[in-house]
Amino acid sequence: MEENALHFDTHSGIYSDVRPGYPNEVYETISKYKLFNKNSNILEIGSGNGIASQEIYNKWQPKLTLIEPGNNLHNLLKDRFNKNGGIKIYNTSFEEYNNEAVFDAIFSATAFHWCDIKTKYKKVHALLKNDGILILYWNNYGIEDEETYKEIQNIYVKYGKGRKDGKSVCEMQMEQIENRKREIEESGCFEILEHKIIKTVKEYDGNDYIKLIKTFSDHGKLNDKFFSEINAIIKNENEIKVRIVVNLEIARKI
Repeated sequence: MEENALHFDTHSGIYSDVRPGYPNEVYETISKYKLFNKNSNILEIGSGNGIASQEIYNKWQPKLTLIEPGNNLHNLLKDRFNKNGGIKIYNTSFEEYNNEAVFDAIFSATAFHWCDIKTKYKKVHALLKNDGILILYWNNYGIEDEETYKEIQNIYVKYGKGRKDGKSVCEMQMEQIENRKREIEESGCFEILEHKIIKTVKEYDGNDYIKLIKTFSDHGKLNDKFFSEINAIIKNENEIKVRIVVNLEIARKI
């Protein structure tokens, strides 16, 4: 795993505490294009500690194959699903995954960008049945209150992490979302059926917000003083409203 991806495994212990799941609207939208049941065969790439995996299973009770390269996260998955014989868990990367099974759908929740762009679409295409679909979705985070956002951004600038292009978080996220859509279209392997953006807000207290940003891969080298200064701002506000923009892409094989 590359260093930034390894960050998730290092901080696996706090994921369950603070990382939110995905709104039910994601799964209702997916159901418009394909109906799954207990006989459906689904692969999930980059399962982490099983937040999306649990949601997928609760929705359809399918046969699930989970791929997770991180050792710590893999252990969390085993603990979470150890009594469920319908879920297979592999401690490997998608690039190294080697299985002759074909799937009705392949899911990846806030993880597909870590896979090798040179091979991932061709491999997903080969692993899907002819009528199979690819389902990709991401949580993208921001701060709802503009004044709090500006205060916190000043701390990022102080520690050399401020944005230099003048773009807001919203502008950056919308560009990233469009790039993900374009990447699928330009792969030559898939046709997009649905491109959807779902917006929600979640409240965090200071301690939980610090835990949340510590799970972000680009925050791994920031020191305790940085997090303390951000926590001080949030304590003045008592809580912080985090804007979560969910980017959902549903695509079928060409």
